[in-house]
Amino acid sequence: MVHQEKAMYQKIYCVNHVGKNLLIVGYHPDKLWEFRAVTSEGIVVQEVNSFETAELAENQGKKWIEDHLL
Repeated sequence: MVHQEKAMYQKIYCVNHVGKNLLIVGYHPDKLWEFRAVTSEGIVVQEVNSFETAELAENQGKKWIEDHLL
């Protein structure tokens, strides 16, 4: 198994439960705001960046989890 190093967020906006999954919204200076969807097993299953606001990333992340993991 290859371990891929993820860059750390400069800021974290929220870490929320959506069902049994986690939604993490953070900020990278070069990628703007992004969300990560993490399963209850700890697997990152989706990561989308380049949102202008944290609220938009959070809303899109919740919708993605609801559509794909619930």
